[in-house]
Amino acid sequence: MENNTELSREILNEFLERWDIETIKSMKIEQYVSVGNKDTFCQWLETKTRALGSIKGINSSKFGIYKRSDPNANPKNLINDNLYSWQRYYGENRKEAFENVKAEILKIIEYSEKGDFEKIDDLHLTLFVKWKIAYLYSNERLIPIFKKAVLHKIAEYYGLNVTRKTKTSEIQNLIIANKPSHLSIYQFADFLYEKFGRDNGKTTNTGKKRKTNRKGTKLRSSSKQKRRGSTSYIAEQKHNKIQEILQKQLEQKYGKDNVILEENYVDIKVKLENEIHFYEVKSSAFASDCIREGLGQIMSYVQKDDDDRTKLLFIAGQYPPNQDEIDYLNFVKKKLKIYFDYVSVELKD
Repeated sequence: MENNTELSREILNEFLERWDIETIKSMKIEQYVSVGNKDTFCQWLETKTRALGSIKGINSSKFGIYKRSDPNANPKNLINDNLYSWQRYYGENRKEAFENVKAEILKIIEYSEKGDFEKIDDLHLTLFVKWKIAYLYSNERLIPIFKKAVLHKIAEYYGLNVTRKTKTSEIQNLIIANKPSHLSIYQFADFLYEKFGRDNGKTTNTGKKRKTNRKGTKLRSSSKQKRRGSTSYIAEQKHNKIQEILQKQLEQKYGKDNVILEENYVDIKVKLENEIHFYEVKSSAFASDCIREGLGQIMSYVQKDDDDRTKLLFIAGQYPPNQDEIDYLNFVKKKLKIYFDYVSVELKD
């Protein structure tokens, strides 16, 4: 399962390196969708990142606008020119339609980075296309499952009364609230899809407690494996945004003179008369991941600090912990002999 997480993150990073926000902003229609070009945005979305969730199922009109493989075809219910077809909502001509589609994609990216997932529900791109884009730019805050029927089964399993008016953001938030702290989103998605995505005619909502652990083994591959870090430009930008907002909040609370950035590599220090607060900022999408990534790091900073004042340790991330993560946080706090806590920093407007 760990290999699946690493491979998934490698694919995600390749996508984000190819399609960063500035590239999207300057994207031309030929770069968005074409015929015979495997490097378009839509090719990456549907084919090159298929391992991160499939969006196959309907024709290319799902992308809002597309180039026809047969220029002489004139699909019904769409507007057609000599090369392209597009949904009527997006405009009367090719240029207008593409610019409106691109504007929606940029909105999806913006909302995903901030965690404003509810705003994505009302956008007009096809459901699984817009949520695939949202996942790719969410810093792994969304579960990469996009089929409505599967999402509805999962939501019902976790107690949601699903109707035709139930929004995808509501289901995604529910799933995230139930993600075990020790599983990556890819491990959790594998578990969920294995349970709810297989059409085997069996009832999946058994009411039994889900199994999210696995048996141990005495065998482990010792061969060399290619591994890449999971840090992306989105994560780096998010770290800076969290740090900036947290800095302002702390300055308002303690005064500017008491808040120091990047002293001896500590993201933020707050120096008070009898205390020093150490803040380590992490951009991971889950509180438990932030804690795991940052705790050893911040402990090393404290160990090297020779100031005699009482030291308080904080890990800062974007999202508040779910119940499983609260249990994990309380366990860590109970075991430590130094004050420690996690703080969430909201990026929404």
